Amino acid sequence: MSNSPQIQKFIEFFTSNASGVLGTITNQSIDFTALEFGNFNFETIQSSIEIPCVVLSIMYSGSQTFQLQLMFDKSSVAILADLMMLGEGDTNYIPEEHNDAMKEMCNQILGSMTGEFAGEGVNLSGTVGDIELTDMEIQQDFLVDHKMQTIQFTVVGKSFYSYILFDDQAINAINDSFQAQNEPAFDAPPSMSGSARQEEPVKVSRAQFSEFEEVRPSSGKNINIDVLLDVVLPVSVELGRKDMKIKEILEIGQGSVVELNKLAGDLVDLMINGKKFAVGEVMVADENYAVRIVSLVSREERIKSLGQD
Repeated sequence: MSNSPQIQKFIEFFTSNASGVLGTITNQSIDFTALEFGNFNFETIQSSIEIPCVVLSIMYSGSQTFQLQLMFDKSSVAILADLMMLGEGDTNYIPEEHNDAMKEMCNQILGSMTGEFAGEGVNLSGTVGDIELTDMEIQQDFLVDHKMQTIQFTVVGKSFYSYILFDDQAINAINDSFQAQNEPAFDAPPSMSGSARQEEPVKVSRAQFSEFEEVRPSSGKNINIDVLLDVVLPVSVELGRKDMKIKEILEIGQGSVVELNKLAGDLVDLMINGKKFAVGEVMVADENYAVRIVSLVSREERIKSLGQD
């Protein structure tokens, strides 16, 4: 069963952004490829991913409102989440840790898709609502009328399958969103026949050009991120903060203790150029202090911050 050009475009946006975003987050080469599109078939899903599986509910808003589901093998979720947290991708699936990481990664994919939609004149924005490990026993009855797109991807040398599930409302909303982008903003007036159109004399004069003024770069908000990838930035870890009076600062001497606003064992903020980009846990690696990344500011926000003063 074939899908519409609009659905194909939507799926193309997902696969390309998933490949790019997850590749950046995990520092791995990940290529998402769209395979078959057809009716929901639980037997097909069972044959390709381990049940129970991880299901994400994604809500879309903008010019249209709809919902779809995204299914992953729990082993692939564990690998992606572990790589995101600077692991080797060889861990077992832990719902409490890996589901949150997967939700964050998918939200970054959706945020990247929103920007690409906007470039096409499509007003759609998605966000992950729920994420759960489920055996699909209950969901099967509600998904029988859905369409499903099979997607294949490889990470750390292992091949996995994923599925996007669309109901009729989602398919109609996607079709309408992309079709509206192609509709003309006004009706062009009918052309006049040669006999009815009166030709007027064309007045010709020499063109007059004024001198060009020097054009200076704008504020730099529209940053080509590729240009910045090799720039070295200082990364600092903030243990905490404290406001002190000048008198108190002058009284500080050797051996003084300054109490911060965080408790011992609390997570610390990682900063780039004074802007927070991640939260981590202090650890010791080979007798050196290290920070294990627990959560990241979204990729979109990190890129935006590069253009802020």
